[in-house]
Amino acid sequence: MKSSLLAGATALVTTLTVAGSASAFTIESADDSFKTLIGSGVFEDYIHTEYQALDASFVASQQLNLSDLTLKFDHEVKVHFLSEGANFRNQLGVSVSGTTEISETILFDDIVCVTDSCSTHKGYRDSHITPERYLEAGDFVSLGMIKAGSTLDFFLNSNGFNRSNPQRLHLDASKNLGGHQQVMAYQQSGYLILAFEDVVIHWEGSDKDFNDVVFAIDIGEKNLRHLSGEAVPEPTVIFGLLSVGGAFSLLGRKRQRA
Repeated sequence: MKSSLLAGATALVTTLTVAGSASAFTIESADDSFKTLIGSGVFEDYIHTEYQALDASFVASQQLNLSDLTLKFDHEVKVHFLSEGANFRNQLGVSVSGTTEISETILFDDIVCVTDSCSTHKGYRDSHITPERYLEAGDFVSLGMIKAGSTLDFFLNSNGFNRSNPQRLHLDASKNLGGHQQVMAYQQSGYLILAFEDVVIHWEGSDKDFNDVVFAIDIGEKNLRHLSGEAVPEPTVIFGLLSVGGAFSLLGRKRQRA
């Protein structure tokens, strides 16, 4: 997979300075279109079975590096919650660098769902915990318009709601403890799917089911096609230009269980 770099371009940097809390962005309910997409079942393959470790070679084939998330086209990026299957109360965050800059901030401060529609973990059902907001499938945060040449860097704070100094898990495996991959990535219906394993694999206590936190990221159809190695015509290029480049295994349709 090639990273997208706007070589030779001189661009105005858009800087958004936001606090490192969930209050910096607003969690909104999904619109009818996204709810229909969820109801159709297209995302179910990426919400893996609880406590069932995935084959290591399959996990490795669905790896995403930070350099792969440099946008080539402007787009309003939206981050949709799909499911959680965790005993931990995790946090999803992001930073953006390049043409648009957003300092590290938490988008979802307390990832807890208590219904079968968006949780494979039963531990919080009828629980005494009272998060500020129970999440529902499709809930999203908009990052606003992210300009071409910007790099998205999502991260998971493992049990971050309960810890003052949580272990941070990165898209780029080289940044994780022991260099282990902690997130799998797929393409489905115009979205980039991120599925996290929230227990540090280096500690050997992980079930490696990669279903603890699952999100669908809307980076735009053209950016997604570029990410997968397809040629995306510029506005001045004749429509219908044949795509080039091979299929990238990261963006496979079908999951595999161990």
